[in-house]
Parts: sequence; C-alpha cells; structure tokens
Amino acid sequence: MLCDCGGVLVVIAIEDIPKHLSSKEKIMYNRVCDVQCQKCDKIQYSQPYDDGNLLNLVKETKKI
Repeated sequence: MLCDCGGVLVVIAIEDIPKHLSSKEKIMYNRVCDVQCQKCDKIQYSQPYDDGNLLNLVKETKKI
C-alpha cells in the first residue's frame, strides 16, 4: 500500500478477531488495521487487512 505522498504504508496495529465467533465465522471475518507512512508519518486508521478468503493453493509446476 502506498501513501498519497508516495511513501510505503506499514501496518502498525491489527484488529483482534472477536472471541465469540465460531471457527467458520473467524475464517470469514474481515479484520481492519492501522497503517503509518514511513515517509511522512501519516497514520490511516481502519484500513482493510484481509478479506476473509482462504489462501490460494500452490500448484505443482514442471521442472525445466
């Protein structure tokens, strides 16, 4: 993620997943995070952190 000034936004805090959710609900929960620009120190709150999707499986490739 990039800041308006062109600096890189670094995650400084991540929302905890609520404990009352079931295992399935925890997988689907969309957390937010706070980010800070390394260049201008601007902090942006409640930015999307993940979208609840599972990781893509890595496919086997053929050696060349």
